[in-house]
Amino acid sequence: MTPWLSIVVPTAGKRPEGLLRTLESVRRQPPRIADGVEVLVVADTHGLVDHAQLAILRTAVTHLRYRWLEFDGGTHCYGQPQRTFGARQACGEWVGFSQDDNILAHDALTSVWFEVCQSPHKRPLFFRVLTPWRESIWRDQSLYQSNIDADCLVFPRDVAREVTWGLRYEGDFDAAVAAMQLAQGDVGWCEEQIALARPDQEHVWWQ
Repeated sequence: MTPWLSIVVPTAGKRPEGLLRTLESVRRQPPRIADGVEVLVVADTHGLVDHAQLAILRTAVTHLRYRWLEFDGGTHCYGQPQRTFGARQACGEWVGFSQDDNILAHDALTSVWFEVCQSPHKRPLFFRVLTPWRESIWRDQSLYQSNIDADCLVFPRDVAREVTWGLRYEGDFDAAVAAMQLAQGDVGWCEEQIALARPDQEHVWWQ
């Protein structure tokens, strides 16, 4: 069965606890929604020296029945080459993105499911994310740097496969611009907050 959503999570393997917490936030979503979700963890292997750590993470990811991929993008660049690669391997009808130090909100996948079902047609969707300084991004329905985050973005698969993430810290902005251009400006600004960036322990909602 084709997944309704794929979630791409890049990692350099340096935050194993964060990655496992990210994956736990997916696993804790309502089963009726999460069962149709594919998770792809894409390891940044450029210049890798800690093979043992990578092997431990690979075992943990596959134990959860998530996909483990490895990609050397030729440079370390905030996981952007891994997002591009992962999106092109994704099987889901929609493709979303997370990071290995963020978590999904407790109702994130329900919110995404509702929006994709209600959308008049397949188009890029921009959700909200809560930053570590407790600010919501996006702040207004305008696309500019600092007003978008990787975790905000959910693309139809055909759009996700066409987008190349920029090789810089603001590569999420580059991806959003590219998606908006492919959609000829037709995107959905969704009010729901679907992720928490680098949450404190008190904001890890299943504990």
